[in-house]
Amino acid sequence: MKLWISCFFLLYSVSFTQAKNMLGLPDVLTQGGFYVGKVAPNSQLWLGEKNIEISPEGYFAVGMNWKQSAVVTFRLVAAKGAEYHQKFVVKKQKYDVTRINGLPSKMVTPPKDVLARIAADSARVKKARATDSNRLDFRGRFIWPVRGRVSGNFGNQRILNGIAKSPHGGMDIAAPKGTTIIAPLGGVVTMVSDLYYTGNTVIIDHGLGVSTVFAHMDNVAVTVGQVIPQGAKIGSVGATGRATGPHLHWGLNWYNERLNPALVMGH
Repeated sequence: MKLWISCFFLLYSVSFTQAKNMLGLPDVLTQGGFYVGKVAPNSQLWLGEKNIEISPEGYFAVGMNWKQSAVVTFRLVAAKGAEYHQKFVVKKQKYDVTRINGLPSKMVTPPKDVLARIAADSARVKKARATDSNRLDFRGRFIWPVRGRVSGNFGNQRILNGIAKSPHGGMDIAAPKGTTIIAPLGGVVTMVSDLYYTGNTVIIDHGLGVSTVFAHMDNVAVTVGQVIPQGAKIGSVGATGRATGPHLHWGLNWYNERLNPALVMGH
């Protein structure tokens, strides 16, 4: 009887043990980071309560929130039912906070007559980011969509007249108006819209919830549903929407989680 109980607890502890090198992820993750991993085909994977989609080949994508907790735990269920928990330390990022007071109210809070448009814009963007195709473009190595001075960093936040605004959800690259913007990865165009805040905006789906967004464009050279290869022209740099000068706002998303594009470029 004692031997049977010992064997039971041994099997139980093995099935819930800390898995080593089973997800193909770095040992230390970073707030706002984007990662591609691989597990055995027909496995199931969770990050907290979120079930992560896995391709038939075993590939998956995952992103860390900009304020992700210091430790995250993945739960992996193998094809034959064995269950493993794997913890990762998450490196904290430092973000700049700028306080500006004495601004006219219209520069802090949008006028009431555009609130409906802003809400519709937000819904359109959220729908495009929720795209969950089976493409595997996200496995590729990113290239810069445009070259120029980085004028705005991911996660930075402004507090205007004491009101905290949303953190910057991407990176800004300053370049002359008309400079060509190219696709950093191949994919399918899921949105082309003129939005109140970001002007001419394009979203490209790269598979399994991974997408990139390009904003404030002068003109757009692609259409919704178009399949484009990496390096294809998607438009040109502009200052449309609420922009103070020509630049590209480039965002990286895992579903509706905004991630830091600079991290995938080693910036």
